[in-house]
Amino acid sequence: MTKPLIIHIITRLEPGGSSRNVIDSCAAQAAAYDVVLISGPHKGSAELLKLLPPEVNYIEAGNLQREIRPLRDLRALLELRREIAALRPAIVHTHTSKAGALGRLAAALANRRAAKPAVIIHTPHGHLLYGYYGPLKTWLFRLAEVFLSKFTDHFVALTPGEMRESAAAGIGKSGQWKVVHSGVDFRPPAVPARKADLGIAADEVTVGTVARLEPVKGVEYLIRAVALLDARLPALRLKLLIIGGGELETKLRDLAGRLGIRDRVIFTGFRSDAAALMAALDIYVQPSLNEAMGRAPLEAQAQGLPVVVSRVCGLPDIIREEETGLAVAPGDAGALASALERLILSPKLRARLGAAAKAWAAAPDGTGFPRFGAESMNAQLLALYAAVLSGTPPATARR
Repeated sequence: MTKPLIIHIITRLEPGGSSRNVIDSCAAQAAAYDVVLISGPHKGSAELLKLLPPEVNYIEAGNLQREIRPLRDLRALLELRREIAALRPAIVHTHTSKAGALGRLAAALANRRAAKPAVIIHTPHGHLLYGYYGPLKTWLFRLAEVFLSKFTDHFVALTPGEMRESAAAGIGKSGQWKVVHSGVDFRPPAVPARKADLGIAADEVTVGTVARLEPVKGVEYLIRAVALLDARLPALRLKLLIIGGGELETKLRDLAGRLGIRDRVIFTGFRSDAAALMAALDIYVQPSLNEAMGRAPLEAQAQGLPVVVSRVCGLPDIIREEETGLAVAPGDAGALASALERLILSPKLRARLGAAAKAWAAAPDGTGFPRFGAESMNAQLLALYAAVLSGTPPATARR
């Protein structure tokens, strides 16, 4: 008996949560479905593609790219339409903004001539409603997503916060949304880092973050918060570990220097062993201005670290406030400094929140698997596919 075909489309395969999420989903679905993965070219894709089982077919769409270039985008749209029409899938599941736009339009065009139209599912992996662009560009993106929702049968949000904010902006109807957390690998690092490995003294309280160094990640406010702590508590032995690279690295290094805390801040650049480096931390911080879920703060909690997150989109959904971590207003260095001061000055509070965080990250959900793990994500996606292909409405979205 021929298995139904699922096509996953993502803009590009690069280090990060959305790409790993898609790779894990394809691998888990290969037993029940024929699976095809389509993405645009990217220099980092080869390593991720090694994780796919041979049963998953990969197609590189040469014109699919993140940047907006009308002629190439039209070529990508036509290329995707041809592939979808030829493959005749049961489901087209798109991921991220650009692939979500072109992939859904391509599927809708292919469906016009299909004997049996494909079900179109979209996982945004976050929204662009704030934190990324100015008012005009943000309005245009929202308008585009509202338009594209007319060609979407179902949406998958990573957190209740992402779902609520997207539906409130007119992107789909609440009944079209289902929450499925992005699966996180909670296996402990094989070789956890020690403070000494990073040139940090054993008695230095170490605060850290894992992030691409770009504006939406809010690392500037973490540096400013550490500067405020340095002024308030000059005798405090404190280090800030910034794990990740990106366009703002030089500016952030300069900012640390201007604020007089250059010697307190360590920039590691991009590290593939970021989870191992977290073992050297005492407190984890996610100061993002927009974040649909955040894999790194969950990995930190799984390692028994208390976390501080911005109160944006899905970040409050992945902690238990005042039990596993603290939440503060986004872009507010003063509020972040105050939250960090509470944790730094109270080892008992850090220990209590850290122990609760480890239990929270590992706790099972209705699938019987850890609520934020890959097994739960895959079980829920398989249940969603089975429901939509049988004509049964998916289970009510969690709020």
